[in-house]
Amino acid sequence: MQPPVSYKRYAPAAAIVGLAGLAVAAGIWLIQRQFNLYVQASVAVGLIGLAVAMLLNPAAVQLWLGGRQARYGGNVLVMVLATVGILVLVNYLVARNSAHWDLSEDQVNTLAPETVTILRSLNTPVKAVAFYSSQFVNARSLAEKLLERYRVEGKGQFTYEFHDPVGDPTLAQQYEITRDATIIVEMAGNREEINFASEEELTGALVRLSNPGTRAVYFLTGHGERGLDDTAETGMSTVVGLLRKQNYTVQTLNLQITTTVPADAKALVIDGPLVPLSEAEVTTLLAYANAGGSLLVLLDPLVQTQAALGAPEPLVTYLEQGWGVVLHNDVIVDLYNSFPNQPLFPLNGAYGASPITNRLQNIATVFPVARSVGYPGEGETIPNYNYGLLVAADPRAWGETNFDSMSQSQGPAQDAADTAPPLYIGVAVNNLTTKGRVAVFGDSDFASNAFADSGANANLFVNAVNWVTVEDTLINLTPKVPTSRSLVLTDALAVNLIFFAVVVVMPLTVLVLGGVVWFQRRRHT
Repeated sequence: MQPPVSYKRYAPAAAIVGLAGLAVAAGIWLIQRQFNLYVQASVAVGLIGLAVAMLLNPAAVQLWLGGRQARYGGNVLVMVLATVGILVLVNYLVARNSAHWDLSEDQVNTLAPETVTILRSLNTPVKAVAFYSSQFVNARSLAEKLLERYRVEGKGQFTYEFHDPVGDPTLAQQYEITRDATIIVEMAGNREEINFASEEELTGALVRLSNPGTRAVYFLTGHGERGLDDTAETGMSTVVGLLRKQNYTVQTLNLQITTTVPADAKALVIDGPLVPLSEAEVTTLLAYANAGGSLLVLLDPLVQTQAALGAPEPLVTYLEQGWGVVLHNDVIVDLYNSFPNQPLFPLNGAYGASPITNRLQNIATVFPVARSVGYPGEGETIPNYNYGLLVAADPRAWGETNFDSMSQSQGPAQDAADTAPPLYIGVAVNNLTTKGRVAVFGDSDFASNAFADSGANANLFVNAVNWVTVEDTLINLTPKVPTSRSLVLTDALAVNLIFFAVVVVMPLTVLVLGGVVWFQRRRHT
């Protein structure tokens, strides 16, 4: 039974909708490279549109199938299907017998020997579950290439899968995903969360999962520090939650009650005390550090604490005398590179070359009301200590020492009494003798819930914890630095000859050959 004639006129519109749906599906897939809900919906619209068009005008379909174009089209379709079948078969064989060649001079696309050893020694299956939305297409592509190398070297013990946290919120909630571009590494019921798809991060997660020992980090309390599980803006629950996702055991320690540091402490975190630590507490820290312990110290300017401006700070004295790190009694003022309309909230001016900050380059961090941190500069050395810059302020910022001027209507102004630039906000130190580590920041607010999600603030804090707790003997990847090659022409004659050959000779040659061909054809017509 034929549809009413009045309905046939809608067939072309339905066909257009169908073709448009399939085109949209193809476009979305090419951009996102995921068969997600949007692609599925577009394919459904396309197929339904074409089906409706055929139902509305079946006579046109029958006429086309009986015509010469259909016969030719059928032959083309058979050839296309045969070609697709061959390609599918070839891809299947390649997938079953994969081989990779790294043709780069420095083998930068090959995993380090230490990583390969770890992957081939896996006795328990490992699965990486990556969550990347359409906003991180390039990052997903790089992560997928890296995970594929791990899969190949894992010999069946390492697998991975990708999901869109927006398109699959249930799975993202199941894995407690709070940030995009996150990878969860699972092994024997344990999980590690990493936020940078790099070989160092992935291999480090594998090592930690393969060696599930206690990784305890203690936060000092008793001086007005922030609550670890406090979800208010002043709390620390955001970064503490990230530490727990990396299988850290986070606990508190009050040195006013005990004079010993627990033996399982990988590091102590001193996070923004409102009153200075006592001499007795600092003595305990001294004994802990001398035994190879590590510290992460976040100290705010005195104007933010409950201590008098001239009050002694035993911990500051210890850091200067014991580690060579100076916490100045100032407040950083940055009129050029700071939080909007907040000159006392400086942004990072630059990062140093450190494992803590290497993966944060070009990502901003903000430090609300910070003091400057000094350390032995270039040309100055302290035996058995190795220093590294973490965060530098803008070169035009200064350390204000006249705190009364900050409350005046005209605001602070730089003078001779202030701390002159360059100013530093974070410094890391290695004790080469005891193997102890100290990372010092002149601000603690950057790790609070109010600012943890600003730029790379949370990552900076977590990376600092990872650095002070690391066991260097556990893994040390062989570094790979690609060779940089560039062609520098200083001879003017050579430059002119290249310019003449490329800009004049080559186009003129094409024109001459084209003219010859045209002339020859004219002669034979």
